[in-house]
Amino acid sequence: MKLFTTSVVLASLIAGQALAAEKVSLVGTWTGQRERIAKVEGLREGVATLVITEQKGRTFKGYLNRSNKDGDVKEDLWGAFTPGGRLMVGSDDEGIYSFDLVNRNTLDYCYVEAGNSPRSVCARLSRKR
Repeated sequence: MKLFTTSVVLASLIAGQALAAEKVSLVGTWTGQRERIAKVEGLREGVATLVITEQKGRTFKGYLNRSNKDGDVKEDLWGAFTPGGRLMVGSDDEGIYSFDLVNRNTLDYCYVEAGNSPRSVCARLSRKR
């Protein structure tokens, strides 16, 4: 039984290392529905489109377009991630993003801003091919 347990643990470690070594590519256009809550404006929903225009190693840059009742807004962003993409973060001029690469073509993100008008937003995005 000890040999079996040791074999399972070893196989899990090797599989985890293989996943971490897999190259993460974020370049592309990702789109999905977002939900946001803010102190001043309250609840808003709409489409979010994240476009990653450049990736060098574990860093990337691009922009986020978001649709709302007042019109579309485009904000540049910059980000980085750990080897294997287990931890991903980004920022723009006002707030901070966290990302979770669910699979090669599904990316979850949340965004927060603090200050006089705090807000939080999350969305699940799908990469367009």
